[in-house]
Amino acid sequence: MTAGGHVEPVVDYQALAARCGDLVLVTTPEGVYRYVSPSCRQLLGWEPVDLEGKPEEDFVHPDDVAPLRSARADPVAHRVQSTSYRFRCKDGTFLWVEATARRVEADGQVWIVASARDLGDRQTASAMLHHRATTDPLTGVANRTVLMDRLHQALRRLDRTPGILAVFYVDLDRFKLLNDSLGHRVGDAVLLKMAERLTSHLRPFDTLARLGGDEFVIVAEGVVDESAAVDLGNRIIQNGRQAFRIEGEDFSCTLSAGIACTADSQRMPEDLLQEADLALYRAKGRGRDRAEVFDEELRTRAVGRLVTERMLRHALDEDRLVVEYQPIVELGSCRAVGVEALVRVRDIGGTLIGPAMFLEVAQESGMLVDIDDHVMTDAIKQLAGWHARLGNARFSSVAVNITARHLADSGFPQTVIDQLDARGINHRNLQIEITEQVLMEASNSTMTGLRCLRDAGVEVGLDDFGTGYSSLSYLREFPLDFVKIDQSFIRGLHLANDQLAIVAAIIELAHALGLTVVAEGVESADDLRCLVDLGCDRAQGFLFAASGSPADVDAFVAAGTDPSMVMLAPVP
Repeated sequence: MTAGGHVEPVVDYQALAARCGDLVLVTTPEGVYRYVSPSCRQLLGWEPVDLEGKPEEDFVHPDDVAPLRSARADPVAHRVQSTSYRFRCKDGTFLWVEATARRVEADGQVWIVASARDLGDRQTASAMLHHRATTDPLTGVANRTVLMDRLHQALRRLDRTPGILAVFYVDLDRFKLLNDSLGHRVGDAVLLKMAERLTSHLRPFDTLARLGGDEFVIVAEGVVDESAAVDLGNRIIQNGRQAFRIEGEDFSCTLSAGIACTADSQRMPEDLLQEADLALYRAKGRGRDRAEVFDEELRTRAVGRLVTERMLRHALDEDRLVVEYQPIVELGSCRAVGVEALVRVRDIGGTLIGPAMFLEVAQESGMLVDIDDHVMTDAIKQLAGWHARLGNARFSSVAVNITARHLADSGFPQTVIDQLDARGINHRNLQIEITEQVLMEASNSTMTGLRCLRDAGVEVGLDDFGTGYSSLSYLREFPLDFVKIDQSFIRGLHLANDQLAIVAAIIELAHALGLTVVAEGVESADDLRCLVDLGCDRAQGFLFAASGSPADVDAFVAAGTDPSMVMLAPVP
């Protein structure tokens, strides 16, 4: 009789065992050993009583618990399930065994009867090959193939298991910078130690997988509710903050995580991963070193992103990208000296859609590279036309924004140079603009591409300075020719003393380093007057001209800039 008063039926385990051979194991559907045959002594070193009454997870390698549970969960009676796994011997070693199991009904009870045998040298080698095909070679955790299978099985179990399924998409913050600056040996060591830390948070039936690079996924079953998932995510993040001790040195690399939860067994594994990935992206955008949960807001955004991605693909296929150009005015001479190339998408109704609506999606989907190629080709073509019509002494440069992915492409700098040479354009007449984020996360290959272009004479500038992780030290540490102050610092400049002080410091330091300063988003004469007083070199914005077609630029240059607008005389 059990503690709860339930009378457990008398079961003839020997009769059950007689249906199988080799080492015989009889367990409950929950995986508790009820009978172990005497051959256990020779095969594993255990006495049968050492196992009986205990859960099988205590004697199975942690990496093999999930597939064993999955096989045990098969609800069909008498269906044979064959599973290879590592059984822990009494001396602490693991022995590969092959277990053939089936569900058997006896005396009104359901039992799992398994026959296990030593795989032997040849079979062990085969099992190890299978193990290698299903695990990440660096960290030893599951790979993508195993992850998707276990996620699928976990979703199926939601029908008969209370609680929710939580998926955690985890990656290391700025790992690429650490890997490129300190080398792959240190990077691999950090990944290995981080995998060990993540494993420490897992229960025996949870799954940790590495998808590649610095990306990990955790599948946690039977979580009580979403708040419990968030608690686990926060513990993972907190643990990631501790420094790694590698070869006598400390290295820090925090984590960011996205969490997706469901109690719906009909969900698709790919959808849950995508939701967790979107939540991870929000965690990155909110400062990293944190966990975020996928919610309805993200769901709405995901639908919108899907529509935007589809629109972009059609626009690329149907040649509906439009490049507009905004004039850049030299404040000392009151004349347009160049333009910035800005991409637009013409929708099927003919309306032009600005980059704020699609650039983020374009970057994540990989389409930004094709868009940038289109803009670069058009910009160089138009620059040759302006030089032919206006002369490069009067109108010299065109600025194009470039992503880190392009700069990391070893062939990209030469492709740009070849395009310039093919049209007879001096290399210095092309300006490359990069953002602070590109510099923040620049790899060795990115910096090599940047220096290659600059060594060839192409000017390099820092765009939108003042956004993101701003630092005046960037102006000194990186190979730059000009800096563009973000419009958020320019608008209302004449009304805010703190903004005025920041802009003054940027201009002063940039000039001390020999850099040209361009102010973006100039919309009022008062703000322009402040910029002139501070010694700003150039400006662009609606006060001068909006972006437009090459013909619009021709008309603007021909009309000239009203000197009274620039107000060269200092403020009394």
